Amino acid sequence: MDNVFKYFNGFFKGLTGLIMTVLGLGVAVEILFGGGAMFGMTVIDNVMAVINGLGGAGFGGLVGLLVLFSLLTSK
Repeated sequence: MDNVFKYFNGFFKGLTGLIMTVLGLGVAVEILFGGGAMFGMTVIDNVMAVINGLGGAGFGGLVGLLVLFSLLTSK
């Protein structure tokens, strides 16, 4: 059972790393080539919408932001 948890932990860490890499690439492409250059999406606007949504949610948004931050920075 321990091996299953280690497998899924490694899988989700790898998936998170991949998503963060694609997000960084999307931001860089949008800065260089303008909005909608990557798959027709405006990455920076979407990231700002998520941050504003969490910021406007009061204490619950702050807790959610802290949980996301801890998940992304944990090793």
